[in-house]
Amino acid sequence: MKITFVTPTPPDVASFGVRALSAYLKREGKKVRNIFLPGGIKKYKYQKGYVYKYEKHIIDQTIELCRGSDLIGISFMTNYFDRAVQLTEEIKKKIDCPIIWGGIHPTVAPEESLKYSDMICIGEGEEALLELVEKIKKGEDYFDTKNMWFKKDGRIIKNQLRPVNQSLDSLPFFDFGLDDHYIFDHLRNCISSMTKDLLKRCFPLEPNSEGTFNDSYKRTLSYKTMTTRGCPHHCTFCAERTLAELYQSQPYFRKRSIQHVIYELMNIKEHLPFIESIFLFDDTFTARPLEEIIEFSGEFKSKIGLPFHIQASPNTLTKEKLDALIDGGLVFVEMGIQSVSKAGMNIYKRNIAKNVLLKKARMLKQYLDKIYSPCYHVILDNPWETTADVIETLKFILELPRPFWLKRASLVCFPGTELYHRAKIEGIIKTDEDEKREIYNKHLHMPKATYVNFLIYLVGFSYFPRWIIRVLATQALVFLFDRKIFSGIYLLTYRIMEMSIIISKGFKSIFVGDFKRIYKFLKRMYT
Repeated sequence: MKITFVTPTPPDVASFGVRALSAYLKREGKKVRNIFLPGGIKKYKYQKGYVYKYEKHIIDQTIELCRGSDLIGISFMTNYFDRAVQLTEEIKKKIDCPIIWGGIHPTVAPEESLKYSDMICIGEGEEALLELVEKIKKGEDYFDTKNMWFKKDGRIIKNQLRPVNQSLDSLPFFDFGLDDHYIFDHLRNCISSMTKDLLKRCFPLEPNSEGTFNDSYKRTLSYKTMTTRGCPHHCTFCAERTLAELYQSQPYFRKRSIQHVIYELMNIKEHLPFIESIFLFDDTFTARPLEEIIEFSGEFKSKIGLPFHIQASPNTLTKEKLDALIDGGLVFVEMGIQSVSKAGMNIYKRNIAKNVLLKKARMLKQYLDKIYSPCYHVILDNPWETTADVIETLKFILELPRPFWLKRASLVCFPGTELYHRAKIEGIIKTDEDEKREIYNKHLHMPKATYVNFLIYLVGFSYFPRWIIRVLATQALVFLFDRKIFSGIYLLTYRIMEMSIIISKGFKSIFVGDFKRIYKFLKRMYT
């Protein structure tokens, strides 16, 4: 019985879902092949919409690697939907093998997904997939497998969900092995057998603990992991609430034990010695209680000893937790602000008072001799917010203590989110073309080229005088310049500034001899 997973991924190939499933099936003695197809969207960054097309020889190589499989799985998030469709359609032309889709998109959009795949997995897949594989191997009827939906004789079979796994420690660590792993190598423009060098090239560069913390230049090769499943928050732009509601009577936010996490990181340090830092990629690592934070920091400091990076939420980050985490090796914190307008906070269901946000920002400022400048997230292009609402968020950002990084995102109403349902009800998304434009072909990390969006871009630069931005944000100038006819100017200016940043970093890389960073940049130019 041979199972092949094909997964379109961003360049860092963390691919938590596929790696979790692969590890689980391998532990149960199953033969699993993994094919990672990293491909970013940078080449489409300045287009209004984008569709990523695989080259023919990459599709052909993928098909050859799938031959002989008894089951082919494709796992993906919504922004990789087009790629999943391409892979599925091309594989079906050449191989007579059932194809199963899994991941967040098939879970929240099952009917759409079954237009292309033979079966889908709803929710978490370890136990369900093992049962399915066992039944296929034995030649048994598998159409009653829980967590699975099937197409059969022109109808859809919808099975119930099994209880969600409450013991995450019972699951194996993510499969970061090399055996029977394949990856698209952008430098050679072909799919190659996984090696440590290829894997190393896919790890993201994150802030480093060496040198002065005010120097945001230094980067380290960082290993991403997740220590929880679920999230304690239910923001309307995220599908987390939909997932939690699948298991209404069961706790959905679950945590691995600290010891389990530490053992994983010890294992990674041993087998991937090039790892220089850790990124705890939980939505909100600080959702853990203080005693667990203290335990983690002590164990991490004594047994791992690397710098690490977390994502936090304002209402779970406390001084006590921050003290403990910094003592354990924390060097970088990301925190979501999203919007501070009354409309924005109500829409996102993130009613966090401005004074609370400022308090947490000032708290982080106090530690800048020990950690890097924090990164704050904001969401733009919200159709339910007015220009005045965005200006309110801009003025709040001007109050944040410098230095900090600003990560801007364009709101995408992904399927399965409350905002998606609202957009459908209110007619913001009416047709299939609307869905393609506003969801599948929309660039999450490239906000629209509007005047106020450009001002928020400028406020992210620590050296840009704030008084100038305050002048530019006055009502008269906003009224004058926030017009569609000027969007090309804002986009061009943004591109020039981004290019100047890249050039300055390139010169600095040469000056300090950091050729690793230059290499990583050149590689990702083609992703």
